[in-house]
Amino acid sequence: MMTAKNNLKGNVCYFQSGGPTAVINSSFKGLFDYYSSLKSATRIYVSKYGISGLIEGELWDVTFEDFSKLTNRPGSFSGSLRKKLTENDPAYEKIIETLKKYNIRYLFANGGNDSMDTCYKLSLLMKKTGYDCTVIGIPKTVDNDLLMTDHTPGFGSAAKYIANTVISIAVDDLSYKKGRINIIECMGRDSGYLTASASLASLRGVKPDFIYVPEVSFDLEKEVQKWEHVYDEKGRCLVVVSEGIHSSDGTLISAQQTTDSFGNIQMGGVCSFLANRVTKDGYKSRGIELSIPQRAGSMLLSKTDVKEALEVGKQALKKALDGMNDVMVTIERVLQDPYLVNYGQAPLSQVSGLAASLKKSFINKEGDNITDEFLDYCLPLISGEMNSMAEDGLLDI
Repeated sequence: MMTAKNNLKGNVCYFQSGGPTAVINSSFKGLFDYYSSLKSATRIYVSKYGISGLIEGELWDVTFEDFSKLTNRPGSFSGSLRKKLTENDPAYEKIIETLKKYNIRYLFANGGNDSMDTCYKLSLLMKKTGYDCTVIGIPKTVDNDLLMTDHTPGFGSAAKYIANTVISIAVDDLSYKKGRINIIECMGRDSGYLTASASLASLRGVKPDFIYVPEVSFDLEKEVQKWEHVYDEKGRCLVVVSEGIHSSDGTLISAQQTTDSFGNIQMGGVCSFLANRVTKDGYKSRGIELSIPQRAGSMLLSKTDVKEALEVGKQALKKALDGMNDVMVTIERVLQDPYLVNYGQAPLSQVSGLAASLKKSFINKEGDNITDEFLDYCLPLISGEMNSMAEDGLLDI
């Protein structure tokens, strides 16, 4: 086993891309704190707004910045960007010029599968040009859809937010003799992990009646009849849907007809569409889209999530110093109870632009709810409390 060396061969650069999570900044802090502990004569830089800084030739020197409160801060502290690098992209030449200008010899990209695509292309660029620069990916995504890793930092805190929000909505509805057919929409274009986290509400006795994930095709009229039947029997019905649910031919139930630079359809609005459909049958209904708060809310941080986010940042630099290159840091679950993980690595070529699906064993045979096996998988990831509030009741950022 290689031992990490403290001597850096040049300067360090880091950037974040894609949708932020509640703990994305913790991963930078983990890397930054480990870098600082090396007491190196080198510098550490940040490329603002994703790779924009690298393309524009201006990096932010953060070597002596104070990041003591960074674990509490939502959003990307350095800004983010969704930009797909293409073959023979003119940006490549500018990126190499910037790396040379600042003597960057270690480049760290923090993001999801699209970000790992960018990371992989940057690693290929180094090989093609012969520029000596180590490229390491740091995993991040609330969707939990990166391959080769048990889970990703960001998912645990988002799942915790969703689970507790679903509990609150369900209990609120119990305040009335007759409630509604409440339809809650969670993020998840291709992966159902976030939506599945709503099933954790069952541990407080308010399990959603139906949960739908994009891994299973959705028959609108058949499912609406089931909801209305439950409402007729119970006086209420709680439905949780992924934004990416679709019919058997792949047609999305509801989506904005625009795409991002990676060709991904911009999601949202399915809960309102479904609520309107139910209302036409004379039932009280409300669509509740959790939207950005489920990924950005740092009021309900998972202690496990923050700890692991810090560690993957630290591990990224450690692995670089161990001589590893062109890899993404991974989290490997060693034990379930007590929960224990190790940190490994996967080739960027095996995670670039690819998405993992919710395990089939986590979906019930009817395709309309989540199994208890998922609860065992997910519960450790949302555990522990972090105090991110100041005395005045606002986030301490």
